[in-house]
Amino acid sequence: MSIRERLSGNEAAAIAMKQINPDVVAAFPITPSTEIPQYFSSFVNNGQVDTEFVAVESEHSAMSACIGAQAAGARAMTATSANGLSLMWEMIYIASSLRLPIVMSLVNRAVSGPLNIHNDHSDAMGVRDSGWIQLFSENNQEAYDNLIMAHRIAEHKDVLLPLMVCQDGFITSHSIENIELIEDDKVKSFVGNYKPEHYLLNDKEPIAIGPLDLQAYLFEHKKQQADSMRAAKKVILEISNEFEKLTGRKYGFFEEYKLNDAEIAIVCMNSTAGTAKATVDKLREQGIKAGLLKIRVYRPFPAEEIAQSLKNLKAIAVLDKADSLNACRWSFIRRCNIWNVYK
Repeated sequence: MSIRERLSGNEAAAIAMKQINPDVVAAFPITPSTEIPQYFSSFVNNGQVDTEFVAVESEHSAMSACIGAQAAGARAMTATSANGLSLMWEMIYIASSLRLPIVMSLVNRAVSGPLNIHNDHSDAMGVRDSGWIQLFSENNQEAYDNLIMAHRIAEHKDVLLPLMVCQDGFITSHSIENIELIEDDKVKSFVGNYKPEHYLLNDKEPIAIGPLDLQAYLFEHKKQQADSMRAAKKVILEISNEFEKLTGRKYGFFEEYKLNDAEIAIVCMNSTAGTAKATVDKLREQGIKAGLLKIRVYRPFPAEEIAQSLKNLKAIAVLDKADSLNACRWSFIRRCNIWNVYK
């Protein structure tokens, strides 16, 4: 039986981390994600986990410590936001290129400047092509659930890529909602133990990590990353199906809300979807056949599946919380092959 609780998004993320009980958590505080390592450090102090908690001097160091730990054979996690993620930027690419399945809770916040501590998606968009899987969460429940599934996805032998679970700063991170938690023993069984095939502390297989990669090998390794990102699509659905059997909560690449007979639709991510659903309901009351497509998996981007879902609509409105400055406004439509729908 699930456990009913009332938690903020940050608390939910920290409790998911407690239930996962990773080997190493390295973090540096930054609003609005600070509460996640703060809560988690109390679990360490109270002996509720046996995690090695590393309080580092910067976010760059946090990701560096996670890379070192994961490369050594440990399961590593962290949390950050906005400028903190920007400071990690160099190490974000290194983590993915080394195929290290680190899991990060990213509480989305506007990247300076100008200085703003509130929510947009510019931090996640800044690293969307860095080789990390990106899952987005409408509410506190989804932030918790995505983190429970994250290691299973990232550590899969066909994937081996780092993964970030995104939620909206303050809107969900600090708002308290009803949530259903999974029992600790069931989370432990679902997530399982981390058993890497290759790692630095394996004295039976001496290896080097992060050597110089000249042209021929660089592009070969980048091709392997790309192949793994494509393979992640199948794995995400497989793990989501297992999770549904455990909890009854169903997840896919996206959620379709009243799209079956819709003529117009909104496409959005994260907490915006909650407001958009209410808007769709009001439009339906007025006789307007509106619907919603809420994207959960942004990397790998499910272009073909989105195009199929939206192909019969007369018009769509894509709501973004970040602008790719000087980019083509039709990039999303072209990527989904639904240009005629939008025209």
